[in-house]
Amino acid sequence: MRVYTLNGGQYSHSDSSPTFAPVLVTEIPRFIQESKKVGQIAATRAFRTWVRQQMSTAGQ
Repeated sequence: MRVYTLNGGQYSHSDSSPTFAPVLVTEIPRFIQESKKVGQIAATRAFRTWVRQQMSTAGQ
């Protein structure tokens, strides 16, 4: 998974999303792999919980 950001008319690769800055893109594939083991609904819930934790930690 890759995220690109537009800066000065040029796209560049980024390790984080400007929308979800504290969430590292490199962590997302882990949840995709987990969904194959525990199912999509359980993995989605775990991902949402993880994102909330990342966002609240960044806000402190």
